[in-house]
Amino acid sequence: MKTSKLLAAAILLGLGSLAVGQINMPNPGAPGSSPDTAVRLVSTSDLMVDRQISRWLRQHYPGWTADPHEFMSIGTERYAVVYITAPNQGGRRVYFRVMKNQNEDDSFPSF
Repeated sequence: MKTSKLLAAAILLGLGSLAVGQINMPNPGAPGSSPDTAVRLVSTSDLMVDRQISRWLRQHYPGWTADPHEFMSIGTERYAVVYITAPNQGGRRVYFRVMKNQNEDDSFPSF
């Protein structure tokens, strides 16, 4: 009886550590995971884009390390792309749609 309780406790503790690792993994359908789900930023300067990206990443990915953003264009749309990493986890890209004003694209979803 004692052995089975110890075995059950050991298994639960082992599974508990795996669950913590899974909680920190980003949702692949989360905002910013692709250009289609990009986080929408309205900014008048590249300095403001950098500040908004840093603030958003701190709120949504605390403890992750971000490389400097790179701009890319897809058609007429401008995106800032940031590669982020965390200890013991794979890296991923986060996409930000950069617009000069709120009305630039009314069909784009806001997050």
